[in-house]
Amino acid sequence: MIPSTWRPYRRGSDDELVGYLDGDDPSVTPRTLFGYPLASAGPAAAAVRLLEKRGLVCLAERWSLRLDSTEQVDVMIMAAFPDWIEVVETEYGSYGPDSPRHRLSVPTGDRLTR
Repeated sequence: MIPSTWRPYRRGSDDELVGYLDGDDPSVTPRTLFGYPLASAGPAAAAVRLLEKRGLVCLAERWSLRLDSTEQVDVMIMAAFPDWIEVVETEYGSYGPDSPRHRLSVPTGDRLTR
């Protein structure tokens, strides 16, 4: 579950949740819907700009999922919610109906990276 200290950030134009602000000025970290830091901590205004620009866009990007201490697989995000995220393995850059799927608790910690 998302820590209660992370402040939800909603896009002003449509009130869509695009991520979270972790910390207080002058040290705020912009985080995705599943807790991945989009940048290092910095001014709140910069964190907000980054969430506006990349908060939801990053959901369509390719990610790497650590399955265990040695194995990593490429994945795409299928669904993201405040308490869980579903990813699908994308062997050779694509996925199909039989591609392995993984449901992860949010925040994902260091298991899901770019």
